[in-house]
Amino acid sequence: MSASRTIEQPGGDPEVLRVVAKKKKSTRFRWIALIAFLLAASGGGFAVWKKQTATTQTTQYQTQKVERGDLRVSVTATGTLKARSTVEVGAEITGRVLQVHVNFNDKVTRGQILAEIDTETYKARVEEAQAQLTAASATLRNAKATANEAKLKVDRGKNTVAEGLLAQQDFETLEANHERAKAQIVSAGAQVTLAQASLKVAQTNLSKAVIRSPIDGVVLNRAVEPGQTVTSGLQTPVLFVLAADLGELQLNVQVDEADVGSVVEGQTATFTVDAYSQRTFDSKVLAVKNLPTAGTTIVTYEAWLSVDNEKRLLRPGMTATATIVVDERKDVLLAPNAALRFNPNRRRDDANTKKGVSVDQFLPTARRGPTRQNTRAPGGPGAGPRKPALWLPTGGEPKRVNVEVGPSDGIRTEIKSDEITEGTEVILTAVEAPRG
Repeated sequence: MSASRTIEQPGGDPEVLRVVAKKKKSTRFRWIALIAFLLAASGGGFAVWKKQTATTQTTQYQTQKVERGDLRVSVTATGTLKARSTVEVGAEITGRVLQVHVNFNDKVTRGQILAEIDTETYKARVEEAQAQLTAASATLRNAKATANEAKLKVDRGKNTVAEGLLAQQDFETLEANHERAKAQIVSAGAQVTLAQASLKVAQTNLSKAVIRSPIDGVVLNRAVEPGQTVTSGLQTPVLFVLAADLGELQLNVQVDEADVGSVVEGQTATFTVDAYSQRTFDSKVLAVKNLPTAGTTIVTYEAWLSVDNEKRLLRPGMTATATIVVDERKDVLLAPNAALRFNPNRRRDDANTKKGVSVDQFLPTARRGPTRQNTRAPGGPGAGPRKPALWLPTGGEPKRVNVEVGPSDGIRTEIKSDEITEGTEVILTAVEAPRG
């Protein structure tokens, strides 16, 4: 026979409920006290361990000597090689291409025939314009003869009117005829001028049927074949692209907005291309455009560099990486950039941040005190910009020496200081090592 055990639950008696709540609260406080004790014990153990470690470890500094030498500051930019001068040759008239006399890479001279368009239609228009000019010239001669005849009649009429042999009304008719004859001369002369202009246009169009090179250079591209029909309209169709001289090229590079202020006309530069990765080519800055390059999320400005391509190794369209020399210093003190970045105080702050343990981190946020950053005194570490400095090894605590810095090439920086000379050892970094 199994025994059953009944646990009587407390009812709604207030006194009973107060007793239960008091027991729970007492248990929670005991747990909090236990956690605080364990943390205090661990903190004490950490302090002892840290003290023992300090007695068994030492700080070793990696140093490097300050050098005296030359410094070259440069800006890197990428771009594309282009011909210094290119000319697009197109068809100014509509017609069928009969012959093409050149191909790409061919050298051409000024006036050389590149292609020919069918001239039958344009020859007919020239003949038509010549006939119109002949007719207009004949009309002009006829008008002049009529005017001369009318003038003679007026001259004779003056005498007969004076003698009373011709009525005044008839004489006035003669004068009117003379005026009309002179007007006909003006009209006929205008028709001659118009016919001459039409003939000139027809002859010009006929000459445009023969497409010639406007420059001495080389054919970069040919976009026409014999038998093809070209149509001139609002936009002239491009048949050939010519380069004036591939012995001189231009490198157009995109300079970042952060560097464009230091790039000016006349600065020397070098560049490399993938086709000759082991070679470096010389160049010079020709100009820097004020208009930023559109269509990119990064703002850049286009710089033009001159390129001597006398050996014809380089070709238009090649991608190049240019290094523009924006500043040069001769015989100056040079310190490693790593030494200028070193700061033993910041190193200790970082170490304390990593190793520190606080009971506050286990408490609710509302009960935590102000953080270390918020309690730093004004002017302390991290409060604002500090003067550049180098740290010198002394056998004990490093010595801080403020310096004046100049340009940097990314590895070394020019410095000026009365306390630092060529050969002075400066600290690059520090490491903890066991005592020997």
